[in-house]
Amino acid sequence: MRNAVIIVCAMAIFLAVATMLSTAADAAACARDPSMSIAAACNETTAWEGPQGKPAFELCMKMLHGAPESSTASAYGIVAAKAALDSCAATERTASKLSHDSKVPEMLRASYGSCVDMYGLARSGITAMADALKTCTMPGFLRGFQDASAAVNDCVQVLRHVNGGAKSPLYRMVLADRDRIALACSLGALIPEPDM
Repeated sequence: MRNAVIIVCAMAIFLAVATMLSTAADAAACARDPSMSIAAACNETTAWEGPQGKPAFELCMKMLHGAPESSTASAYGIVAAKAALDSCAATERTASKLSHDSKVPEMLRASYGSCVDMYGLARSGITAMADALKTCTMPGFLRGFQDASAAVNDCVQVLRHVNGGAKSPLYRMVLADRDRIALACSLGALIPEPDM
């Protein structure tokens, strides 16, 4: 049994590394895509602050943990988008569970249900961001960011306007997702605009 677990873990690590290397190769499609260390890329994102005043640098380092140490901005953007997508999926599962919890007040359950719908749009936007970075389609990247941000911000507003919504654990998760999406955008935005 223990050997089977070790083999499965080793296979999972191999697949994760292969996927990251493949993602980094796909990201090479962007001309003038700067190559840098994770720390240098994260230093470029410190213009905004993350959840509860936690510096964006720390969040960035956490999101890019495990990425190849020297990659392009687009590769880091793709890794960050994947981390934001994973976080959004967890938030959506939590919202779905809470929307069906009979112990939660009806209006709050309804707001959680609305957030579930919005999170489908957010995940589509984040996926579009990652896909656009793979092909260096920056207008598609920006559109994906706008769609994902709008959906998450709509969920924030729904929760703020219902009694108890801003105090719920889901509210904090949604704010953290908003920061992760912004970070993925900041990393993708490190790619210089093409010359006209």
